[in-house]
Amino acid sequence: SMRLHRIVVSSLGVLLAKEASAFTCAPGGIRVARIGLAPFPRRCSSSQRLPMAAESEATFPTIEQAAKDPFMSQLSHASEICGLLEKDDAKTITLASDLIAAMLSHSDGIRGFFATYLTGEGDTAADKEEIPEPLAGAMNKADMDVLVPLACMNVVMPTAMTSMHTDPELSVNAARTAQRGIRVLKYLQDKHGSVKTNCDAIRAVAAVASGDDADSCVEERVEYWTKFFKNYGYGEKEKEGIAKAMDALS
Repeated sequence: SMRLHRIVVSSLGVLLAKEASAFTCAPGGIRVARIGLAPFPRRCSSSQRLPMAAESEATFPTIEQAAKDPFMSQLSHASEICGLLEKDDAKTITLASDLIAAMLSHSDGIRGFFATYLTGEGDTAADKEEIPEPLAGAMNKADMDVLVPLACMNVVMPTAMTSMHTDPELSVNAARTAQRGIRVLKYLQDKHGSVKTNCDAIRAVAAVASGDDADSCVEERVEYWTKFFKNYGYGEKEKEGIAKAMDALS
């Protein structure tokens, strides 16, 4: 139902919003999301609408809005943009590519896009085995230091929620969100080594209670995910599910 969809979107979005600050600061306090941004095509000025049929043109943000608007606005943008991924004509692919690249150029856009993309109702583009071309291209341009940790959260959080929910339908929705997140993370795994670093750290933290050795992981990542698990109160059941989700990436 729409009510359940909104709950899942809200839950994932709020959780991502709370954690984003952990990944937007580089040593010295520089905000990673604000520097070194991947370039994206600017096919129109900030005051122009992107080329689309007149009847639907007004529903899409401009490139500048997608690149700069805050998190809550990004959720609204993503709800319109994700529908473009269901179409395969060249004009729509170009439009989706430009907008998603702009969204993924900053942490608010990344969180807003995936909080919507991963929680869509029914069969969506997120359920396809292959990542949609516009999204794949946008992720390739994104700052991996920002994108990868957030993509990991998009698996960890809903996986934990599958066992934390008491409502069976919400639990099923969370599991579907986690599976979609795994599909994104698998794509990124082939593109950037930090995916393995983070996933190994998550797996080690999830398995610490059973005596597994975490020494092989990068210490800083293990420390981060240890604190993350503690902050959200993940118990043995949640950790077991998260460890299995990480194994799916092996």
